Amino acid sequence: MRDSFTLDEVDLSLINALQIAPRATWTEIGRALDINPATAARRWQRISDDGLAWVTAYPKLSTWADRYCLAFVEVDCEPGARHHVVDALVRVSQVASVSQVGSGRDLFLIVLFTDLQSLSRFVLDHVSRLAGVRGTRTHTATRFYSEGSKWRLHALTPDQRAHLTRPTPPHVGGDGLLPTSYRDLVLALGGDGRRTVAELADLTSTSVSTTRRRLERVVHDRLVSFRGEVAQIISGWPVIATFWARVPPNDLEMTARVLVTLPEIRMCAAVTGTDNLVVIVWLRSLGDSHRLEGMLAERFPALRLTERAIVLRMTKRMGRLLDDDGRSTGVVPINPWAHMPENLRR
Repeated sequence: MRDSFTLDEVDLSLINALQIAPRATWTEIGRALDINPATAARRWQRISDDGLAWVTAYPKLSTWADRYCLAFVEVDCEPGARHHVVDALVRVSQVASVSQVGSGRDLFLIVLFTDLQSLSRFVLDHVSRLAGVRGTRTHTATRFYSEGSKWRLHALTPDQRAHLTRPTPPHVGGDGLLPTSYRDLVLALGGDGRRTVAELADLTSTSVSTTRRRLERVVHDRLVSFRGEVAQIISGWPVIATFWARVPPNDLEMTARVLVTLPEIRMCAAVTGTDNLVVIVWLRSLGDSHRLEGMLAERFPALRLTERAIVLRMTKRMGRLLDDDGRSTGVVPINPWAHMPENLRR
């Protein structure tokens, strides 16, 4: 892989552009950045081949938490067994993300299942029986306020952002649920969110016209989230932390909606349990954790942080397998409908 510091301002602007408009054409990207579309495509190919940035797609988390079953699972491992447990879990399609953390628990998972019974079988019958697992704790999400698809590098000027930002049409009709026949399309987009209609049609064994119609509906009805993602090493925010908090129920909605406007916040979700809010943040330094905590205490007197944990290594993020620097090395598209793999059935 290329050295991360060889990225220039145009590269960073290109990544930021695809965070704003993940499926924009190269002509649209080139116009916004004032570069040749072929140059934009060539640069993106190099950046993505190096695992420094990518575009993915997955079932919309807010809908999943509301209609199905999305949970955070903490896993405690026996000394020396963490690597074995991580290797078993990162290949599970329902496990969206795997963080190896520094205190309170060994692993922190984000998982998507079709129902509570499937989640229960995963935790009680599979994870808990993995060699080296000492215990688990599960917190189901009751509401998602924000997630990483909304996080930005801020490498573009306001005029450049305006070229790429399209008005969001009001949602009219529909229940926001993904039709069964669209699942293969979502999984194909999970491998690469910028795949062409022809590529998607080939992967899903569907006609080009049907694929185009389904893709247009997926985008228009916001049935999935498209995410332009960046490797940790080039983000400028090299530290990841997870905060657990308690907020009086009457203040939870207002507090969460203000929290997600802060630039450090990557994810914010209400959960079951004594701690009713989980927040994932990206920080510029370890010392920023204390600064952020102080600011939260001042701005949100009703919020009480009960625990915080620094992520030592992010091994999987929303389906992408990562190396020690957060660069993409492979993909396991998020598939809440998949069968449990054999290595977790023992």
